[in-house]
Amino acid sequence: MRLSALLVIVLPVPALADDCADRLSRLLATDLTAAGPYVAMNVNTMAGMTQRYRHSFVSDRHYLVETLEPPGQPAMLHLEGAAWAADGNGGWTLAWAMDPDEAAAGIAAQRQALAGAVVSAACTSEAAGTETLTGRIGPTDTFGPEATVAYVVSAGTGDVRELRYAYRMNGMDITARYEIGREPGLALPVPPAR
Repeated sequence: MRLSALLVIVLPVPALADDCADRLSRLLATDLTAAGPYVAMNVNTMAGMTQRYRHSFVSDRHYLVETLEPPGQPAMLHLEGAAWAADGNGGWTLAWAMDPDEAAAGIAAQRQALAGAVVSAACTSEAAGTETLTGRIGPTDTFGPEATVAYVVSAGTGDVRELRYAYRMNGMDITARYEIGREPGLALPVPPAR
């Protein structure tokens, strides 16, 4: 679903618009694992091609990315600054490594950059007991000159259920959608010590 096609209700009271932008900023700055482990089913569309992934997060320092479409790509396990590719035999091969604190700081800095780039936002309540916060983000290293982002959250708990991004990079329109499900007992593999 393209974010540009989302219907947004613009609230006439500036204080409400500011409150919504502040809330969106806080969501962008927050590590989703703060509420516990989760699995995100991700669909990306670029240049008419679709990619599907399953992201399983215990923390910023331990997560697994599985490519569902196109087939044939190895799963990538990230642990403490290192990335490991599934070897097809139940094991893992080190793909690359960096300092774990630098890797975690980079992820945190990326979140802060997105949070600080919110230009405008609008909040809409949905009949399904959810609220959608949709906003425009100015220039960032992640999304280029501009992006549209939407968070769908539970109206009662504020728990994030879905994320959507739309942006343009290298002349191509790109959309990404993540459906979030909490997985309290999630356990991920741990590759052998380096």
